[in-house]
Amino acid sequence: MQRCPALAVVGGTGSYTRFIGEEKNAADIAYEASISNLSLDCDQGRDVVSDVSFTIAAMRGPALPATGDVSLRWFVAVVRDNSEIVAKDIYDTRLHFEADQQRAISRETIRQILPTIEQARRYDYEILIGFQLDAQDVRYNLLR
Repeated sequence: MQRCPALAVVGGTGSYTRFIGEEKNAADIAYEASISNLSLDCDQGRDVVSDVSFTIAAMRGPALPATGDVSLRWFVAVVRDNSEIVAKDIYDTRLHFEADQQRAISRETIRQILPTIEQARRYDYEILIGFQLDAQDVRYNLLR
């Protein structure tokens, strides 16, 4: 029986637009970031061990200073039976932009260990990934 978890980006949290200033127009965009290229390598030994990899990429906006770092907060959650969050961790990724660089990329890899196979058989698990957004950021994503 296959007990490897499903893997997905949580709807509305796979992209993030960072603005500088109070206006939310194109001229005020510092960067736009996205999560993509998800992959899962799963081993079903005594425990279910999942190595999750994905790409975080950011595109420079007109309001970003010439050079600098941007910090992106993202999460990994393990959900059981499509409703119960059994684990959630928050991480930071720092991307650096040089003066002439339009795009910065990082490949992230994390390991999630689910309970023993015997216990895991009783449930369906999912690993969900997304940017750690506030309510205003999620609203922006949903309205655009």
